[in-house]
Parts: sequence; structure tokens; C-alpha cells
Amino acid sequence: MPLTFKLPALILAALIVVVLGEALYFLSKDHGDKDKMRVARALSLRVTLALVLFLLLVGGALLGYIKPHGIE
Repeated sequence: MPLTFKLPALILAALIVVVLGEALYFLSKDHGDKDKMRVARALSLRVTLALVLFLLLVGGALLGYIKPHGIE
């Protein structure tokens, strides 16, 4: 797997974890007195990043960068 494919996938995976942690922080610190939409925005961003990562992996499989197990 080339580095030009692996690096964006790793960056996206790391961003997903960071945004999920950010949503957890907002969930624990916001007690209704601040903007209640911060958790929803963070989780929406996480879903979007996960979708982009999924499309990247599917594209990598179609282009031959990733070989599924059992297929020679």
C-alpha cells in the first residue's frame, strides 16, 4: 500500500478520534447554559469524516491499493 494512500487514511482516522473526544468533552461540560448544538455539530463532523474514510477505502479497493483477504 503506497504512502500516498496510507497517510490520508491515517490522518482521517486520527481526526475521527479527536472529534469524538471533542464531542465527549462538550457533552460533559455543557450543562444547558451554552450552545447546546456543539455536541451535535461535533458528531455530525465525525460521521462526515467516517464517510470520507469509507469512500477512500472503497476507492482504494477498487483501484487495487487494498487487497481484501482471501482474494489472490
